[in-house]
Amino acid sequence: MTLENYYRMVNSGAGKKLKEILNGLIPGLIPEPVPVKVPVRRPEHRERRR
Repeated sequence: MTLENYYRMVNSGAGKKLKEILNGLIPGLIPEPVPVKVPVRRPEHRERRR
């Protein structure tokens, strides 16, 4: 099974139900993705003098 097929199956309706069942039997077996905040540099606005 390719990784693409695995993710397609897990993200389908039946896959979500399977994930709930497996996590019910063994907690933390299939972790939920967690959004990660990435710091972003803001461009510095400098006033130009003529």
